[in-house]
Amino acid sequence: MKATKIDWCDCTANAVVGCPRECEYCYARRMNKRFKWVDDWNEPQFFPERLKAFESKTPKSVFINSMSDIAYWTRKQVLKLFYAMIENPQHRYIALTKDYEKWCKVRDEAARSTTADFSILNDIFFVGRTIDRNDRIPDDFITADFINIEPIEEEIETERLVGCIEYDGGSGLELPMGRAIIVGAETGNRKGKVIPQKYWIDKLVRFADEWKIPIFMKESLRQLMGDEFRQDELPWRSEK
Repeated sequence: MKATKIDWCDCTANAVVGCPRECEYCYARRMNKRFKWVDDWNEPQFFPERLKAFESKTPKSVFINSMSDIAYWTRKQVLKLFYAMIENPQHRYIALTKDYEKWCKVRDEAARSTTADFSILNDIFFVGRTIDRNDRIPDDFITADFINIEPIEEEIETERLVGCIEYDGGSGLELPMGRAIIVGAETGNRKGKVIPQKYWIDKLVRFADEWKIPIFMKESLRQLMGDEFRQDELPWRSEK
């Protein structure tokens, strides 16, 4: 596992490298053009030997897909990931996707293909839905573990982050789309980079406080937010 400058985790471990999505601000794609980790970024490659890094005994929060979108992992790749995580429950594992519904289908297919008990993953594995602008917010959503708004590209319509889901035997409850919010600005010098407005972040803070969920601002927002910069405790760091 590699140490990282990502401030909401301790390290990264990328068993899959590449992504067919073509996000204009993707730092991983830009880095691959420089370092040539894989020949074709649009064709994700699997490096299963990297899962052995989970065997480290020191508990860490591990971001497992900083070089991919987990929704585009194959069923077999996800299954190998699940086995590696349940064999190493000392860590907390975090993943991100821009297509949470697709991820849920892949996840469920992997789980159904074996009789293994993956229930421990409910406590050690956290998958976030990435939303950078309002058209990423689905009308019918499945609640993720957290919302990742990075990079934030416009004022987010927070009222759309709440909806009615089936919960506890079918009773409809209004709940936020995730149990925590991470928000950050785009870094680097890309032409066309969006510079966030402070009131965009203030609105998210009010939403998080209303729903009593933590909000974690990335270092890219420290100067913008000044004394109001905030990094609440995240679920995977609550035991530290």
